[in-house]
Amino acid sequence: MADRDDKGTKHDPMDVASFPVAGAVETGENPHGNEPMTDKQAAELRELCEKHDEPMDGNLTQDQADARIEALKSM
Repeated sequence: MADRDDKGTKHDPMDVASFPVAGAVETGENPHGNEPMTDKQAAELRELCEKHDEPMDGNLTQDQADARIEALKSM
């Protein structure tokens, strides 16, 4: 059933909101980017560091690890 506003315009309550609901904001960023790197990232980073004789930092975040992995892959 549609509601009417004060101008008589019908509004379907099942329409999708055109704005974020309940403060949910999508930034396109990884929501886990500030968490410690995953075991998979650590293994790949360790392998690339050994291959390129680079130091391994085991305290990186997921985003930092992704960036470091990409940098080492491009060497």
